[in-house]
Amino acid sequence: MSEVVTALFEGTQKDEIIQKISQIPCSDSTAARRTEILAVHLLEQLSSAIKKAKFISLAVDESTDSTDNAQLMVFVRFFDEEKGEFYGEVLGLTNLHGHTRGDDIYEAVTQMLRDREIDLKHVVSIATDGTPCMIGRQRGLVSRLRAHHPDLMAYHCIIHQMVLCASLGERYSEVMTTVMKLVNYLRASSALQHRLLRSFLVEVNATSDDLLLHNNVRWLSKGKVLERFWALRKELETFLLDQKSAKAKPFVDFMKNEEEMEVVAFLTDITSHLNDLNLKLQGKNSTVCDLM
Repeated sequence: MSEVVTALFEGTQKDEIIQKISQIPCSDSTAARRTEILAVHLLEQLSSAIKKAKFISLAVDESTDSTDNAQLMVFVRFFDEEKGEFYGEVLGLTNLHGHTRGDDIYEAVTQMLRDREIDLKHVVSIATDGTPCMIGRQRGLVSRLRAHHPDLMAYHCIIHQMVLCASLGERYSEVMTTVMKLVNYLRASSALQHRLLRSFLVEVNATSDDLLLHNNVRWLSKGKVLERFWALRKELETFLLDQKSAKAKPFVDFMKNEEEMEVVAFLTDITSHLNDLNLKLQGKNSTVCDLM
């Protein structure tokens, strides 16, 4: 439209019309098309830089999301000689339909490399979460990749190691499960009860006006749930006592038990430390020596 006005009009009238046309917002399809063009251009730049790299490192992680879809994410890290710096980028994200065996993950990873025209022999190391489908002796991802590249170095992701070391014993696991059931009872069992809880917390001037829900995909989100629960424990006990229902009775007994509350306090502290450690193990420009 601007080009047509430029051809048809002259002087101040042309400038006024072009200014008005420039104020018309782009359509959703135009905005989407521009975003797609930028995304394709960025991918081409990344692919070109990876092809020039002599050595490539991969990090592979498979996880099941809240809708039970298996998601495989692959990160790539390499040194760009032209710019003189390391790059860490997402190589690809794909759904694993059906099984999540080592063969399935191997096919998905090699397909990502083929799509970018990356030679598998340039991959010198890989980091995984240490599960059997990743490091299995016969059909694991690392074993399949080593068939093409015998000198491939494999590492166990240190964040996953930390999570494994944080597995709870039987007593602590029972208390953690009870707390999560209590939070779900107050927060998610009834829309009416959730509204009453929020109104009550606002009425008594509590430090927060709601509880947090735990996300099973991220284990350490329990730390945030416990922190909020511990900060509101007195108010929650009062709210449960006012309900006078059979379902609330076991939770009231749990919150009045000093030994159980001591375990909750310990779990709140230890998961808080684990969350801090988890964040410190992430980010750019950190070497594995620093992180260890």
